[in-house]
Amino acid sequence: MNTTTRPVFLLGIGVVLMSAVLAGADSSEDLVEEHWEIARIEGAKVGFLHTTVRRLEAEGGKRLRATAELDLTFKRHNTLLRLRRQHGTEETPDGKVVGVFMRQGQEGGRQLVLAGQLEDGRMHVRIDDGRIDRRLRWSDDVVGVHGLEHLFQKRKPKPNDHWTVERYDPTYNTVVTFRVAVKAREEVALSAGTARVKLLRVELTAQPLEAPGIKVQPPPEVWWLDEHFVLVRRQFELEGLGTVMLTRTTRQAATAPTVPGRLTDIGRKTLLPLNRSLARPYATRSVVYRVTLRGDSDPGSALARDAHQEIRNLHGNTFELHVHPPRKPEGQVGAAVAPAECLESCHFIDSADERVKELARRAAGDEKDAWTKARRIERWVKQNMRVDNAVPLEPASVAARQLRGDCRQHALLTAALCRAAGIPARTAVGLLYVEKGRRPLMGFHMWTEVWIDGQWLGLDATLGLGGVSAAHIKINDHSWHDTPSLTPLLPASRILGKMTIRVLSSE
Repeated sequence: MNTTTRPVFLLGIGVVLMSAVLAGADSSEDLVEEHWEIARIEGAKVGFLHTTVRRLEAEGGKRLRATAELDLTFKRHNTLLRLRRQHGTEETPDGKVVGVFMRQGQEGGRQLVLAGQLEDGRMHVRIDDGRIDRRLRWSDDVVGVHGLEHLFQKRKPKPNDHWTVERYDPTYNTVVTFRVAVKAREEVALSAGTARVKLLRVELTAQPLEAPGIKVQPPPEVWWLDEHFVLVRRQFELEGLGTVMLTRTTRQAATAPTVPGRLTDIGRKTLLPLNRSLARPYATRSVVYRVTLRGDSDPGSALARDAHQEIRNLHGNTFELHVHPPRKPEGQVGAAVAPAECLESCHFIDSADERVKELARRAAGDEKDAWTKARRIERWVKQNMRVDNAVPLEPASVAARQLRGDCRQHALLTAALCRAAGIPARTAVGLLYVEKGRRPLMGFHMWTEVWIDGQWLGLDATLGLGGVSAAHIKINDHSWHDTPSLTPLLPASRILGKMTIRVLSSE
């Protein structure tokens, strides 16, 4: 894909999926349509979806501004998080999409704003005050929020009907093509204790999306329609969270408070059980795992293949993963230099920030050797950061001032301090061995990689041990260059809930 059309993926997994409220339509605009839907996961109420359609006057004529606000509350490692997202489209009365918008970010954190207008046949999208500027290929066939709501009422589909529909998805900042398959009517209980009603089932399956180094499969959706083809219920997947079920209801029911005691802890959903424990896991130099990835057409590409690990004996959806991360520089002769972007300051790894540069000097001291300097920085971050799972994902400069966060903040700050000290750095996303109640598990994790003498070496400031071990399974790495979004976290969504791992041997 060229730089004018490649997707800029905007969301990651789990707790980074939702967004905060966008400053919306003027109160004088005419409300023409409004819907409330109650959101449940595993039967427990977690929030609501509120959709409005307002009529407004614009420079190009009359417009319909359709806005969907999703408001969810979750528990993550016993910490309550309120996550919100608002996105929408501006459409002409005949359904042509002429504008898009979104605001996202965990409550209490920095908000990422997206706004686009149709110009000369392309959607001109500006992200984060123009930090990223894209002109997307566009078509009059793209369906907006309001158009999709009424699509089935216009088509009046019958069981076994099939067609495709194009939708702009701000999650990926691109047009996604969905295959629509109309199934038979089925009996559905809309809430506990109510009579079952017969509804038409419609399945929407998205085509995969690809960008350099990343392949993403948007989650499928299922809609249930009444006899007038009006939406009554729908469901979709949030990777790391599970299936979200939305049911049309009243405002009072939708906005009723959630009961924290009934919420599932989403931190536990990202944990993968192992068949046996690893002795001294964070000192383990080599482990062979047997990995099975369900429902993936190319399972061998789901994990990284580099000096950290290799894939062998791929058969169907199962393969051996041999993890053996290098522990020290090997002084490779004539080695290539690291990509320049791994030394540059960027949105999330903002190494040019004055506070970041000050901490880099403090952590590295007068050390000249690059590897020793990087390990000093890792140890400094470990000793000075306070673990806090409720901190939203922010640039490294925020972590430099707050000195608290989870593995993501540890990894970003370590990378930023290394860059400020003249050491090329990037982050790695993957899984890390943990034990909960003596149960061996793999959990979502992020760490740092630095370029020393022609090779990438891992550092993990949440552990502070001067390197990474074979208890780290790597999914992907990223420089975060030109990325004021959560693109680098998306590859993890490909495996969560779909992968099983067994330990075959370790040393």
